[in-house]
Amino acid sequence: MSLKLLAKAVQSLLHDALSDALNKPDPSLNKMPQIVIGPPHETAKQQENNAAASDEDFLSVFFYRIGYSAFSTDTTSKDPLYLNAFCLISALGGRSGDIMPGDTELELIGVVLEYFHRNPILKLAVNGVAVAHLQVVPTPLSLEDINHLWATQNQTPYRLSLGYEFALLPLPLESRAEYGGLPVQTIVLNTVSMEESGKP
Repeated sequence: MSLKLLAKAVQSLLHDALSDALNKPDPSLNKMPQIVIGPPHETAKQQENNAAASDEDFLSVFFYRIGYSAFSTDTTSKDPLYLNAFCLISALGGRSGDIMPGDTELELIGVVLEYFHRNPILKLAVNGVAVAHLQVVPTPLSLEDINHLWATQNQTPYRLSLGYEFALLPLPLESRAEYGGLPVQTIVLNTVSMEESGKP
Protein backbone atom coordinates (compact mmCIF):
# COMPACT_ATOMS: atom_id res chain seq x y z
CA MET A 1 0.00 0.00 0.00
CA SER A 2 2.72 2.50 0.98
CA LEU A 3 4.87 1.91 -2.12
CA LYS A 4 1.93 2.06 -4.52
CA LEU A 5 0.62 5.20 -2.82
CA LEU A 6 4.05 6.82 -3.17
CA ALA A 7 4.22 6.01 -6.89
CA LYS A 8 0.72 7.38 -7.47
CA ALA A 9 1.55 10.53 -5.47
CA VAL A 10 4.66 11.19 -7.57
CA GLN A 11 2.66 10.60 -10.76
CA SER A 12 -0.04 13.02 -9.59
CA LEU A 13 2.46 15.72 -8.58
CA LEU A 14 4.26 15.52 -11.91
CA HIS A 15 0.93 15.79 -13.72
CA ASP A 16 0.12 18.96 -11.75
CA ALA A 17 3.58 20.42 -12.44
CA LEU A 18 3.28 19.76 -16.18
CA SER A 19 -0.25 21.19 -16.26
CA ASP A 20 1.05 24.39 -14.66
CA ALA A 21 3.83 24.57 -17.25
CA LEU A 22 1.28 24.24 -20.06
CA ASN A 23 -0.97 26.94 -18.62
CA LYS A 24 1.70 29.62 -18.34
CA PRO A 25 1.40 32.69 -20.62
CA ASP A 26 4.54 31.53 -22.42
CA PRO A 27 4.35 27.73 -22.05
CA SER A 28 7.54 25.74 -22.41
CA LEU A 29 5.59 22.62 -23.39
CA ASN A 30 3.23 22.09 -26.30
CA LYS A 31 1.19 19.19 -24.92
CA MET A 32 0.67 17.06 -21.86
CA PRO A 33 2.96 14.01 -21.77
CA GLN A 34 1.90 10.62 -20.51
CA ILE A 35 3.36 9.68 -17.13
CA VAL A 36 4.05 5.96 -16.83
CA ILE A 37 5.03 4.13 -13.64
CA GLY A 38 7.56 1.53 -14.72
CA PRO A 39 11.00 1.04 -16.28
CA PRO A 40 12.05 3.21 -19.23
CA HIS A 41 12.20 0.30 -21.67
CA GLU A 42 8.52 -0.51 -21.07
CA THR A 43 7.64 3.14 -21.63
CA ALA A 44 9.71 3.20 -24.82
CA LYS A 45 7.98 0.03 -26.02
CA GLN A 46 4.59 1.62 -25.38
CA GLN A 47 5.68 4.66 -27.37
CA GLU A 48 7.14 2.73 -30.29
CA ASN A 49 4.58 -0.06 -30.70
CA ASN A 50 1.58 2.25 -30.78
CA ALA A 51 1.52 4.32 -33.96
CA ALA A 52 -0.77 6.86 -32.34
CA ALA A 53 1.66 7.22 -29.40
CA SER A 54 4.80 7.72 -31.49
CA ASP A 55 4.17 11.47 -31.48
CA GLU A 56 3.39 11.53 -27.76
CA ASP A 57 5.79 12.62 -25.04
CA PHE A 58 6.34 10.35 -22.04
CA LEU A 59 7.80 10.51 -18.56
CA SER A 60 8.91 7.22 -17.03
CA VAL A 61 8.78 6.99 -13.21
CA PHE A 62 10.91 3.97 -12.30
CA PHE A 63 11.45 2.93 -8.67
CA TYR A 64 14.59 0.86 -8.94
CA ARG A 65 15.70 0.42 -5.32
CA ILE A 66 14.21 0.36 -1.84
CA GLY A 67 16.55 0.84 1.12
CA TYR A 68 16.13 0.51 4.87
CA SER A 69 16.63 3.47 7.14
CA ALA A 70 18.47 3.22 10.43
CA PHE A 71 16.70 1.18 13.08
CA SER A 72 15.96 2.81 16.41
CA THR A 73 16.70 0.77 19.52
CA ASP A 74 13.22 1.30 20.97
CA THR A 75 11.20 0.10 17.96
CA THR A 76 9.22 -3.12 17.88
CA SER A 77 7.53 -5.19 15.18
CA LYS A 78 4.37 -3.14 15.80
CA ASP A 79 6.06 0.07 14.64
CA PRO A 80 6.23 1.17 11.00
CA LEU A 81 9.30 0.20 9.00
CA TYR A 82 10.88 3.32 7.50
CA LEU A 83 12.20 3.04 3.95
CA ASN A 84 14.13 5.10 1.39
CA ALA A 85 12.71 4.80 -2.13
CA PHE A 86 15.05 5.57 -5.04
CA CYS A 87 13.46 6.69 -8.29
CA LEU A 88 14.64 7.32 -11.85
CA ILE A 89 12.57 9.81 -13.86
CA SER A 90 13.28 9.66 -17.60
CA ALA A 91 11.94 11.82 -20.42
CA LEU A 92 11.03 10.27 -23.76
CA GLY A 93 10.14 12.90 -26.35
CA GLY A 94 7.84 12.09 -29.24
CA ARG A 95 8.62 12.68 -32.88
CA SER A 96 6.10 15.25 -34.03
CA GLY A 97 6.57 17.88 -36.71
CA ASP A 98 9.74 19.92 -36.56
CA ILE A 99 10.22 19.48 -32.81
CA MET A 100 13.22 17.31 -32.01
CA PRO A 101 12.80 14.70 -29.23
CA GLY A 102 15.89 16.05 -27.50
CA ASP A 103 14.37 19.52 -27.18
CA THR A 104 11.19 18.15 -25.64
CA GLU A 105 13.14 15.95 -23.22
CA LEU A 106 15.11 18.97 -21.97
CA GLU A 107 11.85 20.84 -21.39
CA LEU A 108 10.26 17.92 -19.53
CA ILE A 109 13.28 17.40 -17.30
CA GLY A 110 13.43 21.14 -16.65
CA VAL A 111 9.85 21.13 -15.36
CA VAL A 112 10.58 18.18 -13.04
CA LEU A 113 13.77 19.81 -11.73
CA GLU A 114 12.06 23.09 -10.95
CA TYR A 115 9.04 21.49 -9.32
CA PHE A 116 10.93 19.28 -6.87
CA HIS A 117 13.37 22.11 -6.13
CA ARG A 118 10.47 24.33 -5.05
CA ASN A 119 8.52 21.51 -3.38
CA PRO A 120 11.03 19.35 -1.46
CA ILE A 121 8.36 17.80 0.79
CA LEU A 122 5.96 15.19 -0.59
CA LYS A 123 2.73 14.55 1.30
CA LEU A 124 1.03 11.17 1.17
CA ALA A 125 -2.71 11.34 1.79
CA VAL A 126 -5.40 8.70 2.24
CA ASN A 127 -8.99 9.88 1.73
CA GLY A 128 -7.79 13.46 1.86
CA VAL A 129 -5.96 13.03 5.18
CA ALA A 130 -2.17 13.42 5.23
CA VAL A 131 -0.61 10.27 6.65
CA ALA A 132 3.09 10.87 5.92
CA HIS A 133 5.54 13.57 4.85
CA LEU A 134 8.55 12.53 2.77
CA GLN A 135 11.65 14.51 1.92
CA VAL A 136 12.52 14.69 -1.78
CA VAL A 137 16.30 14.44 -2.11
CA PRO A 138 18.01 14.88 -5.51
CA THR A 139 20.35 11.95 -6.14
CA PRO A 140 23.26 12.64 -8.51
CA LEU A 141 23.77 9.77 -10.95
CA SER A 142 27.38 9.01 -11.88
CA LEU A 143 28.29 7.53 -15.25
CA GLU A 144 28.64 4.18 -13.53
CA ASP A 145 25.15 4.47 -12.03
CA ILE A 146 23.71 5.38 -15.42
CA ASN A 147 25.47 2.46 -17.10
CA HIS A 148 24.20 0.00 -14.49
CA LEU A 149 20.62 1.23 -14.66
CA TRP A 150 20.36 1.44 -18.42
CA ALA A 151 22.12 -1.88 -18.99
CA THR A 152 18.90 -3.51 -17.71
CA GLN A 153 16.64 -1.66 -20.16
CA ASN A 154 16.71 -4.15 -23.07
CA GLN A 155 19.11 -2.05 -25.15
CA THR A 156 16.83 1.00 -24.99
CA PRO A 157 18.95 4.06 -25.83
CA TYR A 158 19.72 6.30 -22.89
CA ARG A 159 17.30 9.16 -22.33
CA LEU A 160 17.86 12.21 -20.18
CA SER A 161 17.06 11.21 -16.59
CA LEU A 162 16.97 12.45 -13.01
CA GLY A 163 17.51 10.53 -9.80
CA TYR A 164 15.54 11.17 -6.60
CA GLU A 165 15.35 9.65 -3.14
CA PHE A 166 12.08 9.79 -1.19
CA ALA A 167 12.64 9.50 2.56
CA LEU A 168 11.33 8.31 4.92
CA LEU A 169 8.43 6.14 3.77
CA PRO A 170 6.55 4.36 6.60
CA LEU A 171 5.44 0.82 5.92
CA PRO A 172 2.62 0.32 6.75
CA LEU A 173 1.14 3.80 6.82
CA GLU A 174 0.23 4.19 10.47
CA SER A 175 1.20 6.35 13.39
CA ARG A 176 4.02 5.38 15.69
CA ALA A 177 2.93 3.32 18.65
CA GLU A 178 2.59 5.19 21.90
CA TYR A 179 4.63 3.93 24.79
CA GLY A 180 3.83 4.40 28.42
CA GLY A 181 7.49 5.04 29.11
CA LEU A 182 10.00 3.17 31.24
CA PRO A 183 8.85 1.86 34.63
CA VAL A 184 9.31 4.45 37.33
CA GLN A 185 10.77 3.26 40.62
CA THR A 186 9.72 5.24 43.64
CA ILE A 187 12.40 5.51 46.29
CA VAL A 188 11.37 6.55 49.79
CA LEU A 189 14.15 8.03 51.84
CA ASN A 190 13.93 7.86 55.61
CA THR A 191 15.26 11.12 56.90
CA VAL A 192 16.70 11.48 60.37
CA SER A 193 16.58 14.77 62.18
CA MET A 194 19.78 16.37 63.31
CA GLU A 195 18.74 16.00 66.96
CA GLU A 196 18.35 12.23 66.60
CA SER A 197 21.44 11.66 64.48
CA GLY A 198 23.60 11.21 67.57
CA LYS A 199 21.48 8.46 69.10
CA PRO A 200 22.80 4.85 68.74
